[in-house]
Amino acid sequence: MHQVVSALVVGLTPIYLWLTIGVFTTSLFIWLFFNHGFDKIFHPQEWHDAGSAGERILYRTLIDELGIPEKQFLRNLYLPRRGGKTAELDLVLISKKAIFVFECKNYDGQIYGDGRRRTWAQYLHGRRYHFYNPLWQNRNHARYLKEFLASKNLEVPIIPLLATITRGQWHLKNLKPDDYVMGYNCHFREIYRQLPDSPTLAANYEQIMTLLSPLSRPDESIKQKHIQQIKRH
Repeated sequence: MHQVVSALVVGLTPIYLWLTIGVFTTSLFIWLFFNHGFDKIFHPQEWHDAGSAGERILYRTLIDELGIPEKQFLRNLYLPRRGGKTAELDLVLISKKAIFVFECKNYDGQIYGDGRRRTWAQYLHGRRYHFYNPLWQNRNHARYLKEFLASKNLEVPIIPLLATITRGQWHLKNLKPDDYVMGYNCHFREIYRQLPDSPTLAANYEQIMTLLSPLSRPDESIKQKHIQQIKRH
């Protein structure tokens, strides 16, 4: 009898082993899928810090969940300004309705902001940090882009949006109707649906792409020059 039971246990062991491996593999696959694991594996350079990770999550969300074609996006656009300065725009979407300028803030902790004030605060691990009002920051970005295109005789609608991604608890007040904070007071899908098509954008889409594409993700010298410019101010 003992020999019969032992034979059954030995015969069943491979089955349980493969079931265990299957459950583990399935769980790992699900975890990787819902935590951007595959993207981290295939594009590790996009996840080297919280800022880059936030931009990547926003970029992939707009493509994967909203079905926006990847070719319509320009990332890390270094826009020339007067006096040899540059402005870095995190993510730009050129659509048939408007050009959308996204400023991504992948901040953790408790964030307090007032739409009327220059400085906002982040509370994290018992410390307080201050940062420039990102709504104002991105309005400036939209203005610089508008000025750049106007210098090429192109007048198109440009809409700035702040993306808070999924981290942090944001506590904001005194926001204007067009202070769009994705994930807080608006969703991009609804904003896009409500806008009419822009004949100017439709007629000049290729020209705008030709003008802006070379400014997206330029060589390291441009980035370093921009960093030094920020440090001086």
